[in-house]
Amino acid sequence: MAAKAPPRSERPSRESPSLTSAGFLLHMAQSRLRDGVATAIAGSGLNPGHLAILGVLSDKGPLSQRLLGDAAQIEKSSLVLFLDALEAEDWVIRAADPEDRRAHLVKLTSKGKAKFAALGPRLQKTQDAFLAPLTKTERTLLFEMLARLAKG
Repeated sequence: MAAKAPPRSERPSRESPSLTSAGFLLHMAQSRLRDGVATAIAGSGLNPGHLAILGVLSDKGPLSQRLLGDAAQIEKSSLVLFLDALEAEDWVIRAADPEDRRAHLVKLTSKGKAKFAALGPRLQKTQDAFLAPLTKTERTLLFEMLARLAKG
C-alpha cells in the first residue's frame, strides 16, 4: 500500500531554511533559465557548453584554451570535446598562439559569429521571459548583485 502524503501541517513551511536558502533559490531560478535556453537552442546543433564557448569568444575575442575554459567554466577534457565539435562545424578554429608556442588560441570563424548572432533573438526572448516577473529597476539591481556575487 502506498504511503499517504503527510498532512499539510507536517510539510515544510515557506519559512523553512530548505525553501528559503540562497543556494536553493538560485538553483531553482537557474534550472528554470537553463530549461528555457535549452528550448531556445533546440535544433541549432549546439548544446549549452557549445553556447558558453561561442558566447565567451564573442565577448572576449580569441583566447587560449586554458583562459577560454576558465571563462566559460568548462573542465579541460569537456572543453576539448566541445571544441572538437565546434571546429568540425567550422564555428571555431584553433591556431598556434604566436606569443606562446605551447598554447593554442581559439577563435570564432565568420560562420561561428553568424551562428551565435542568429541565436541572439531567441536567447534574448528567453531571458526576457525569465525576467518578466521583475521590473526594469529590479532587473538592473539583479544584474548588479549577481555580478558582485560572481566576483566574490
